[in-house]
Amino acid sequence: MGEPLRLLLVEDNENDAVLVVRELTRGGYDTTYERVYDAASMRAALDRQSWDLVLSDHSMPQFSGRAALDVLRQRDPDVPFIFVSGTIGEDTAVESMRMGAQDYLNKSNLRRLVPAIQRELREAASRRERRRAVDALRESEQRFERVFQASPVGITISTLAEGRYLDVNAAFLRMIGRTREEVIGRTSFEISFWRDPADRTRVMERLARGGGAAQELELTVQAKDGAIRHVLVALEQVDFSGTPCIVALVHDISGLKQLEQQLNQAQKMEAVGRLAGGVAHDFNNMLTVITSYSDLLLGDLPAGDSRRGDIEEILKAARGAATLTRQLLAFSRQEVIQPRPISVNAIVAGTEKMLKRVIGEDIALESELSAEPATVLCDPGQLEQIVMNLVVNARDAMPQGGKVRIVTTNATVDEPMLRDLPLSRPGRYVVLTVADTGIGMDAATQEHIFEPFFTTKEQGKGTGLGLATVYAVAKQAGGFVGVESAPGEGASFAVFLPAIDAPATPIEGESTGVLPRGTETVLLVEDATAVRSVIRQVLERLGYSVLDAADGQLALEVAARHHGPIDLVITDIVMPALGGREMVERLRHVRPGIRILYTSGYTDDAIVRSGVLDAQFAFMQKPFTPEILAAKVREALA
Repeated sequence: MGEPLRLLLVEDNENDAVLVVRELTRGGYDTTYERVYDAASMRAALDRQSWDLVLSDHSMPQFSGRAALDVLRQRDPDVPFIFVSGTIGEDTAVESMRMGAQDYLNKSNLRRLVPAIQRELREAASRRERRRAVDALRESEQRFERVFQASPVGITISTLAEGRYLDVNAAFLRMIGRTREEVIGRTSFEISFWRDPADRTRVMERLARGGGAAQELELTVQAKDGAIRHVLVALEQVDFSGTPCIVALVHDISGLKQLEQQLNQAQKMEAVGRLAGGVAHDFNNMLTVITSYSDLLLGDLPAGDSRRGDIEEILKAARGAATLTRQLLAFSRQEVIQPRPISVNAIVAGTEKMLKRVIGEDIALESELSAEPATVLCDPGQLEQIVMNLVVNARDAMPQGGKVRIVTTNATVDEPMLRDLPLSRPGRYVVLTVADTGIGMDAATQEHIFEPFFTTKEQGKGTGLGLATVYAVAKQAGGFVGVESAPGEGASFAVFLPAIDAPATPIEGESTGVLPRGTETVLLVEDATAVRSVIRQVLERLGYSVLDAADGQLALEVAARHHGPIDLVITDIVMPALGGREMVERLRHVRPGIRILYTSGYTDDAIVRSGVLDAQFAFMQKPFTPEILAAKVREALA
């Protein structure tokens, strides 16, 4: 059986067609052919199937060889076309080959037909292979271009010698904030890509040491607007058309760097929190002793005694230390709080008189309070601390005087606003804004203002805890803090606190100076001897009968020996042997109606592990004064 051959024969003479097929059979071909003689039949044949070869007469009554060649080339540029004619001249044959025919033969010399067909079939196969290779290359280039441009990682191709960009993808252009026209043909130096120009030299040295490849190079570069980008780069040296080039994958890790900084900040906050928790209990015990004895001594001295001034200075210093400790506990979220529905307007109005004394006469204080309810669930003391810290911060930003403006509003944060308030959640908020006309801050300072111990004030003028406390209190209340500022344009801090619909509880009025008294029996449980002693002395002066114990176990023994009523237990929460919570649970089994007043400098005990005290328990934060102790005892006994 011969070699299969599908032949389309353009011939009007049946006898000539038979001669051609016979010659092909003699040459070893098993020929399947179709004879056509006009354009319509040729197009139909081309539509029905593919052909290996077209042989065509030159001159026919209803068709021509040139027309047949045009029809074929419109359909398939690779199928060999050979003229086989008895009338074609040499000039015509050459012109036909110029038009795309592969060869021409005279019908009187068909011996050349088989060799010519064998040659052209090989050439056709080669053309098809080349075309497939070209198509495959084009498709590969298109795939590469699609991947190149769609990649979320920046990709650049630049010359090895100068670093001149030959191609870059869209991700790289977005990263540096430039257009393609601004980059292609320019070097990395010409587009100010390197934050430190010496980095390119270091990169090239690393590439040379790596034998033409380098991985995981962490660099700092800059965008067109000067914004800093942290990038992770992988490089590979390649040749393009004989030119040594570098292909670079540039991964923008600025977001990861920011997360890393936030993690470091959180770890720093946690470390400071542990430090605060570790010292607060003992420190507040000492402050309780200092303030209580000072208050007792002050109460014993007559109004005109010259020593009162000294004692008042001791109290002032102790209260300052207590404020510092409370701020440490607040931002470390270890302060025990008692949130309740509170009006932000009432807090601002209630502190306004004190704020005017704090800021001085050269600073004007204005307030604009919302006409709508501005109720939030927050600890009143902490809300006062937010107002005080923001106003003091504003005062310190205006050494030459100026104006502080306090505004309260109600706002709804929706999804579109989340882009401008990245730490927020959708919902209704009461917004407390404190704005000043001070020196303002640049963007770099604003990145650090809520960090503990960060301050721009001169040494000795600030603790660096004021704004950290504001941030921590707002976050603990379910809110967040926004800031707007620019150098020379003042600053505006907006504290967003979740709004609630409950009616606000009234703010406690100022003390009358007369301590409430009582005659009940109190069991005092406190492991610090000095603290236990001063509390006992205050209570006895107020008329109470006092039983005391140094820890929870001893307290149970004292209660068991005492046959009369015990109206109130005042107990520290954290104590050796047996803590306050465990002691109370046991004591209530035998004295179920007994009232409890907890005290602590700080605690992570289960009762207040969330930082929120259960409503059924009274709590007194150390350090406290005799006035606070007297009021809390009556409150617990009420």
